Amino acid sequence: MKIIGGEFSGRVIHSPKGKNTRPTSSRVKESLFNFLIHGFSVDFEGMDILDIFAGSGSLGIEALSRGARFCNFIDIESQAILAINNNIKSLKLETKSNVRRSDVVNIDRRVMKDQRPVDLIFSDPPYKDSFKTKIAIEDFSKKGWISQKAIIIAESSTRDEVENISGFEISKKKNVGDTQLCIYVSKKVDA
Repeated sequence: MKIIGGEFSGRVIHSPKGKNTRPTSSRVKESLFNFLIHGFSVDFEGMDILDIFAGSGSLGIEALSRGARFCNFIDIESQAILAINNNIKSLKLETKSNVRRSDVVNIDRRVMKDQRPVDLIFSDPPYKDSFKTKIAIEDFSKKGWISQKAIIIAESSTRDEVENISGFEISKKKNVGDTQLCIYVSKKVDA
């Protein structure tokens, strides 16, 4: 798997061993980042990113390659944590990242200790666990870990119903093969 844009374009990153993770395909990743840049005018420069169900860390690393300030990577699988740490070390991104092994839906406050509210969240759970995105995001929002202008990208199967997330609205949906990308933005609150 390769990084497709930015400072580390063309560099190889490795996926976790085993069958517990489903890496985002290059086609889906390229479509997602084109969608963010051209459809939402996202400029990654200086952003704080959260990559949950991170797997190899591919999405967060792609954002760091494009200028993001910092990324928190969270996954429950030990092989995923090992892969993320190895990928970060090979790219010398240790000072721009934090890797934590944790269950995203039962996360401890210490995992995000001293973290500014995040601007962009990637959520790519195993398809059977796609419902966990809603649980995690609503919990993070209550804890103040998400900025008011955050964008959330949730991956799921095209066969899954898109979940409504309290405090956010679905801005766009896009299918790439059997993957459904759903982009959420904060609901506008009238003053």
